[in-house]
Amino acid sequence: TSAHPRANPSARRAHRDSDLTLGGTAPALAGIRVTPARHTRQILLVGDSTVCDQPGDPYSGWGQRLPQYLREGLSVANYADSGESTVSYLGNPLLWDAVRPLIRRGDLVLIQLAHNDKTTDGPAYRANLEALVAGVRERGGEPVLVTPVVRRWFNTDGTLDNDTALLVNGLGVDHPAVIRSVAADRDVPLIDLTARTKELVESLGVEGSKALYLHNEKRDNTHTSVHGATVYADLVREELLNLRLVPKGSVRVE
Repeated sequence: TSAHPRANPSARRAHRDSDLTLGGTAPALAGIRVTPARHTRQILLVGDSTVCDQPGDPYSGWGQRLPQYLREGLSVANYADSGESTVSYLGNPLLWDAVRPLIRRGDLVLIQLAHNDKTTDGPAYRANLEALVAGVRERGGEPVLVTPVVRRWFNTDGTLDNDTALLVNGLGVDHPAVIRSVAADRDVPLIDLTARTKELVESLGVEGSKALYLHNEKRDNTHTSVHGATVYADLVREELLNLRLVPKGSVRVE
């Protein structure tokens, strides 16, 4: 900012010199310059309520917490949406049709859709995942398949080895297994968040794992608390580094 006193030239110069040192008594905006930011690589997120931006405490999706682990040069664009399956995400023009044109060459697109594919049969589920992968690649992006976070549904022996916890739907479709298979067949990087969250939840046990979910607030063992979403976002951060999908310098290492 600079001041513009009504005075003769020498007085103006003296006043400006004073303003530069002291700030002046009547600062005014001299101008605004907008400089375009350099290209920032995006991490786009395609997913459901366990990934998406929630309106506030106590809810949060892991995608909502991921940006805190990134440094300058990487940005997160969260296009996950509550209640979406592979069928609805592909079929809604406000979702996949809107997201796909935004993918730029070199962008990462993390895809985690399973929780709401309760009535999707195996062939359809596989075909939908393959369509998402192909759509990302056609735009020059790099697809990354992510298996779903587990539901906090314990067996009596303290394990999560049951269909509800591990996202096997009523038709017998093992969602994580299909995702792993598509990743292998299509040479797509895989973040096995099912395996990582299962290991963590079982290690914390029945009581300790409650804080990861909305169990205490809503008796909800599917959706994550802010704490749980933050912990799960950290697991995603670790896997992005382990798979060398992002350079180490662009991610905050705890």
